[in-house]
Amino acid sequence: MKWNKYSVEDRKIPGIIGFAILLIIVSLYMQSKLVLFLAVFFLTVAYLNQLYLKRAGDQLYLKNIYEKKHFFVDNKGQWTLSFRNEGYPILKGELRVYFDYFVAPEDVNQKSNLLLYDISIPFSIYTKQTKQIIIPFSAKRRGIAKIRKLEFHIPSLFGFGETILESKYFVNQQAVVYPEPIPVKGLKEHLSILQGVNVVSFSVYEERLGPLGTRDYVPSDSFNRIHWKASARKQALQTKIYEKISDKGWNISLNVSDGHSITGNLEKLLSSLAEIAYYAFHKQIPYSMCINVRTSGNTPFLYLPKGEGKDHLQSALETLASISTQNTSLPYDYMLSFYTRHLAVQPFFIHAGIRTEDSNQMLFTVSNQGARMFELKIEQEHGLLSELEIHQERRVLS
Repeated sequence: MKWNKYSVEDRKIPGIIGFAILLIIVSLYMQSKLVLFLAVFFLTVAYLNQLYLKRAGDQLYLKNIYEKKHFFVDNKGQWTLSFRNEGYPILKGELRVYFDYFVAPEDVNQKSNLLLYDISIPFSIYTKQTKQIIIPFSAKRRGIAKIRKLEFHIPSLFGFGETILESKYFVNQQAVVYPEPIPVKGLKEHLSILQGVNVVSFSVYEERLGPLGTRDYVPSDSFNRIHWKASARKQALQTKIYEKISDKGWNISLNVSDGHSITGNLEKLLSSLAEIAYYAFHKQIPYSMCINVRTSGNTPFLYLPKGEGKDHLQSALETLASISTQNTSLPYDYMLSFYTRHLAVQPFFIHAGIRTEDSNQMLFTVSNQGARMFELKIEQEHGLLSELEIHQERRVLS
C-alpha cells in the first residue's frame, strides 16, 4: 500500500529555533557554557522533531490481499488489517478507517457521516513489528461495503506537530450484503412450457440435433421424420425418435429509472427479484438478468447471462447488491433494443420497474419474438407477478 504523506509542524518550532539562536548569541557574549548547552539542546530537539516527522511512516506496509465475503442482513463479520513497520517506531498514533455504511461497527455509539463510518483506533507499532487490527461489524443493509480510506495520524516524539498518512488506493476487502427477499405473489403459477433445452418426460417439443433412436413407421408420421439409413438396413420404414425437451428460461429485466432519477421502489424491487432468484434456484430454472445500470464493455448495462445453480444464484444476488442510488442509468428502451438485437431472447420475460411509451414499444417487440410477457409490481410490502397486458399495449401503440 502506498501513502500520501504530509506533515503538520507545531507553530512553536520556529519560536524554539529563534530562541536557541538568541541563546547562542548570549552564550558567546557571556562566555557561558550552560547557556550554550541549552541552545544546542533546543536546536537538537527541533531537528529531531523535524527529522521524525519527515521519516515516520516511510516504511509502513499494509498486507493488501483481495478478499470478498458475503453476508445476509444482521450477519457478523470483520475487517482485518495487517501492518508491518520497517521504519521508525510509531508511538501513540491514531488509525482512522472509513468504510461504507452497508455494514456498521459493533460500537453502538458510532454514527455514519456522508454514507461512511469513521472509526478511530489507537495505534502503536515498533520497528520490525507486525500488527493486526480487527474491526468487527454487522451487516445492516443491502450493498457492497468497501474500506474507502485509511488514515494515520502520527504525533512527533516531542509533541510538536504530527505526520498524516492517507492511503492512495482502496483496501482490497469487500463485504457483499445480499438483499432480503420479500414474498412475490403469482410466482409459482408462472412456469414456462416453451421449447428449449431441458429434457423432460413429456413435451410437445423435441431436440432435433440428433435422434435418440428409431421405431416402426406409422401413417400419421411426417415424411421428413423417416430415417432412411435405418429403413434400408431393416427393409422397413423407420421413424426417428427425439428427446422430449422444455425450456424454463426466464429473462428478468429491471428498470431502475424513474425519469431522471432512481425509482423510489428500488429496494422492494431488488428484494422481489431476490425472491425470484431463490425460487428459480430451487426449481432449477435457468434465467438471465438485465438491469439498465450503465457499465463499460461490450454489453453497456448490467447483464447476467443465462445460467442456473448455486453459483449463478450467488452471482445474481451479488449483482442485485451492487446496485446503488449513485449509479448512472441507461435509457430502458435502449437496453431493451440491445437485448432484442444482440442477446438470446428467453421464452419468459419478466419486466420490473417503470414503463414508458418508448419502453412499451420495445416490450411489444420482445413479445413479437415469441416471449411470454410478465410484469413485477410492488404492492405494499410484497411483489406481485402477473401477465403483462400486451394486447392492451398494442392498441395503445397502434
